[in-house]
Amino acid sequence: MNVETLKLGLIERLMRMHNTSTLQRMDQLLTQVEMETRAEESRQAISEGDVMSIEEFRQENLKWAKDNYTK
Repeated sequence: MNVETLKLGLIERLMRMHNTSTLQRMDQLLTQVEMETRAEESRQAISEGDVMSIEEFRQENLKWAKDNYTK
């Protein structure tokens, strides 16, 4: 089964659900999985040395804020 087929199957199953508490639980589970995946990706990046200094981070944030909020 490929990824797209699996996604569509999950969407179809979710669309058939009508119980609010069940859907809220599914939302919580998806959020948990997303956060765990992001944490693992971060651990991997750190172990590979794909990091930036606090100053580089600050400069990127300042640039982003200027580009997005000073128009």
